Amino acid sequence: MKFSISAALLLVASTAITLAPRAVAELSKVSSPSELVERAGGAPDVINVNIKNLEPEDRVYDVTRRVYYQSNLYKGRIAAQTKDGAKFNVEIPGVSSSGNGAQQMAGLSLDSRKDAKALYAVAKDAGAFRFDGSQSKTGPCSFHKFNLPVDASSKPAWSVYFDDVQKQFQAQNGVRPFGNVASAQGTDGSSYVIFALGAPAIAKVSADGKTVTPWYYEAPNGSQRPGFTGVTYVPEGNLIVAFGGPRPLTAFKLDGNPAKGAPIFTRINGNFGSLDGTEKIKTFPSLNGSGSRLVGAKTPNVYAFTSTDNYASASFKTFSRPEIASSEYGLTSITEGIYGGIRNLYASGAYFGNGAKGGRTNFPMYHLDDAILN
Repeated sequence: MKFSISAALLLVASTAITLAPRAVAELSKVSSPSELVERAGGAPDVINVNIKNLEPEDRVYDVTRRVYYQSNLYKGRIAAQTKDGAKFNVEIPGVSSSGNGAQQMAGLSLDSRKDAKALYAVAKDAGAFRFDGSQSKTGPCSFHKFNLPVDASSKPAWSVYFDDVQKQFQAQNGVRPFGNVASAQGTDGSSYVIFALGAPAIAKVSADGKTVTPWYYEAPNGSQRPGFTGVTYVPEGNLIVAFGGPRPLTAFKLDGNPAKGAPIFTRINGNFGSLDGTEKIKTFPSLNGSGSRLVGAKTPNVYAFTSTDNYASASFKTFSRPEIASSEYGLTSITEGIYGGIRNLYASGAYFGNGAKGGRTNFPMYHLDDAILN
């Protein structure tokens, strides 16, 4: 089932802001701005993020501190923005740059949705995703933990580089995975970092950052991007679920703290279509108390997955709107926002075509239909 949302533009007070309806079907019922605000909880339809050359490949929302953390791709740093618009940057020594560094900021995650105590950042080799003959497979790539809260002076609690574990993967399997793009955290503080290139692979990082192991590997299927593109933790069933690569969803149980990942090849009910273009995936609690929704990005749609058997199988709905369906937007991630006590979801686009110094100054987030969480 596919929903499409058209923006309803309203001018509120002295600030230009667009407000999102609770459902497409209600558009015809809206008779006044106050009625719309009541239904939407005051949620903006568009959140304008005015940071020059941001290119946010990923965004996460700290619901406790009301802060958006955004990956500034080319500058290899985290751009933080509070709901009231205050901004600051979090730099990573050896990673952050003026826009031409050896690493780029690819993925962000929190250790928990509420009362998060840690923010994690995945930095990829800046040359990993060049498919013009200049691709780098052995450049630096790393993973960093920040204790929360953070400010402009914060530094990582620890950092790990992946060259050693990549060499272990290659020694064991004959292929070096690279292009690390996202991570998810288990309840014991362990992190699971995915690789999108070379092969579908997951490195496990201990809670203290001292131990990195080759946790899962699967033979590549010969495609340009054979690995996983997103990963998320699912509290029901104590699972992590990887998105894209060899199949839409691949689940792994974490019970017993397994030394190696044992995959569950999730059976998809319905036609997911091509695996090309998958990006990040996130877990959000439903609005109707029916469990979590796994929400993944694949232009032109957002996919909301549900499962009743711990992701042995899954069903999905798709959602879109014209702004996020364009190739220019570069849909990569979904993030949360809470307005008037009501939870909302927003699509996030990286605008990759802007490049490191293209000059773009606005990287908007677009509200998604509430049915995605039901």
